[in-house]
Amino acid sequence: MALQNLKTYFESSNRQDFIKLIKSTSLISEKIQASSFHVKRSSNGEFEFYKSGSKIPMNKVDRTIVKYYENAINYFKSLDPKLLEKLPTDWKFGFDYLPTKKAVDIEYDVLPKNNLILTHIQTMSPVNPNQIKKVIRDPNILYHWSDLLEVQRPQIIFQGKLSEDQTTELLSILELSDQAFKNKFKDQSFTRAVYNIFNSATSSAALNNTLDKDIDSFIINFYEGKNVKSFKLERFDRDYNNDRTPSDMYQLSILDLVEFMSGYDFNTIKLESEKTDERYIELISIIFNAYIDKHATKYIGSSFNSADFASLPGFELNKTFIKNEKTISLVGNKVLSELYKIALGSFRKKRNKETDIINKDLMSKLNTIVKSIESLIVGDVKEDEVMNFQTYLNNQNLKTQTSPILEALKVKHPEQGKKLVNMFVGRFQPFTLGHAKVVETIHKQNGYPVVILLVKAKNKKKEDAFKRPYDEDTQVAMINSLKSKYPIEEVFVIPTGGIDTMFNEMRPKYEPVLWGTGSDRMRTYGFQVDKQEYRDDLGVRDDFGLFEIPRTGKNISATQVRNAMLDGDEKLFKKLTPNPLHSMYAELKSKLEDSMGVVAEANIVDFQTFNDFIKNI
Repeated sequence: MALQNLKTYFESSNRQDFIKLIKSTSLISEKIQASSFHVKRSSNGEFEFYKSGSKIPMNKVDRTIVKYYENAINYFKSLDPKLLEKLPTDWKFGFDYLPTKKAVDIEYDVLPKNNLILTHIQTMSPVNPNQIKKVIRDPNILYHWSDLLEVQRPQIIFQGKLSEDQTTELLSILELSDQAFKNKFKDQSFTRAVYNIFNSATSSAALNNTLDKDIDSFIINFYEGKNVKSFKLERFDRDYNNDRTPSDMYQLSILDLVEFMSGYDFNTIKLESEKTDERYIELISIIFNAYIDKHATKYIGSSFNSADFASLPGFELNKTFIKNEKTISLVGNKVLSELYKIALGSFRKKRNKETDIINKDLMSKLNTIVKSIESLIVGDVKEDEVMNFQTYLNNQNLKTQTSPILEALKVKHPEQGKKLVNMFVGRFQPFTLGHAKVVETIHKQNGYPVVILLVKAKNKKKEDAFKRPYDEDTQVAMINSLKSKYPIEEVFVIPTGGIDTMFNEMRPKYEPVLWGTGSDRMRTYGFQVDKQEYRDDLGVRDDFGLFEIPRTGKNISATQVRNAMLDGDEKLFKKLTPNPLHSMYAELKSKLEDSMGVVAEANIVDFQTFNDFIKNI
């Protein structure tokens, strides 16, 4: 979101109200002409990287289209893992990123430390990972983390309440007409004038050795209680070149690619990559090669007339993630490289608005292609990868992310239940010591007991004989045996994991407060929990939300327990399960063997992370 211009706000507001505003506590910093870059540590210990304005972490497609952010990404990946562990998982660190001294229309004297300046920290909601709870701008906190991450501190110019003299001097500049401003700052530095108002002791700007050169602007935050109003203060006579008319070549290329792909037989493509972003790059590479084989002559002597900044180092195509040798050879040509970037960027998501380039007819054809690509990309990948791809494909449109079973909620009990509880959903084949630790972790958050929601086994696939050997009576018996040792209130058997199904089972007796889940499911379940329509239909408590189960030491999966039984290793079984289940070893082993028909060898999975455990509950 663009910052409001302080000059514009001054001219449109009541003078008395404006003076009241600027006399409130303020925080003033220098804004760098740079790209916005965000970093967040996920619960699995990896970094997530976000480019300017995006709520979705960058994937390999983003990084292929432009290699601009690679230096920043590689820097964070090089940090000491011990430092990584210190970063809160619900904090998103915001940076100004400047890989070269030359920005769009400003050339700085020096580069920031490791090309990054920490500007703010966002604390994110545990319920919705895209919802910002609070923005931290406190200089002391920012300085601490800047030093820890070895990046440049933000240039804080002033903090506190403006004096009468400062207020008067600021107003004197804002009151200048356009012509008076030009005359005043024709021969003197606007940068120095503003610095002198707020901090006359400063002799250099954030990235300039003096105050005599133009900077991008100043950011002024005014604090009125918990509310913050942020403005940009910049030269009033700055010219902006907003003429971003796309080239004719770009438009023709889009039209030609759509026509070619509309007649392409996607069923002939066999993809080898496993992850969705890699599969997308692989697919576009195959189609691109076929297109160039037929239409290469159209681009002889052509040019896409890219903007000046796009020709700078870092904005070229990143070949790192392209595995197709023929494609790599083709994109060695500058024009074909730009064409490949167009192809990568044009078929990632469906469109719902016409543009100067894409009319209604073209949009319909393009969306049909996107649908074909989606079917091919997500055809045989893992569930979590499918969700990630759809998020990426639909630009975080939460409505499209919702499971079909939730399109129309069926709420039998709209009134809230009588007893407050937490909820834990899973298959529990069988219940493990890892599950027990999850129950304890959820309980500790608020002291409420935990209701277990047992998703009924269907046994439709051959492999389910190993993965889901226990009937619901056995599972319920297991869980009931644990009530004396763990804060388990009750167990319900449910046919699906739909949020309305779960609430219908618990109410009117119980009302859930926290829904405990692993990090890998936060995004998926968040679509159910955070969708306002669903919350309204269900009539949930205001504090109802997801609770992310953090990663802990060595983890335990149900797969490990089943393998122990198949190996006849009772000692390992007892090590991996709660004490009350130890007497059920013979019964559980027998039912597992009966389910499989024979005592077969199973693939042993060595789960190393808590997230891996959560995926298998």
